[in-house]
Amino acid sequence: MLKLLIIDDDEELCTELAQVLAAEGFEVDVVFDGLQGLQYLQEKQYKIVILDLRLPGMNGYGILKGIRKIAKPFKVLVLSGRPLGEPLLKEDGVSQDEEEKVLSMADFVINKPFKVENFLQKVKELSSQIT
Repeated sequence: MLKLLIIDDDEELCTELAQVLAAEGFEVDVVFDGLQGLQYLQEKQYKIVILDLRLPGMNGYGILKGIRKIAKPFKVLVLSGRPLGEPLLKEDGVSQDEEEKVLSMADFVINKPFKVENFLQKVKELSSQIT
């Protein structure tokens, strides 16, 4: 059973995604804060991380930078509420160039809103790439 971590502050979305993933046989942990998410990643073994970009505590850009320093291999699926390429907001805390560089560390990016079926298909594709 593959272990996944969802880091997103949208509790309703997390509940739905966790239920769908659990029904497909994945073991799922959920956290709603970036700092807590980074702590979980350092302490536990995950194969896939589902990461929102706008989070309390530490944003997804900071987490992406931090998790790539962790010597544990896992796939990262980013969930973005803002279509990539649109102007960044001050609270994002990154420039357009830095955003591209940081997001290149992700294995895939899905824009919100999305169909759960498409999300599940992408998670399955990523899980098939794990050895």
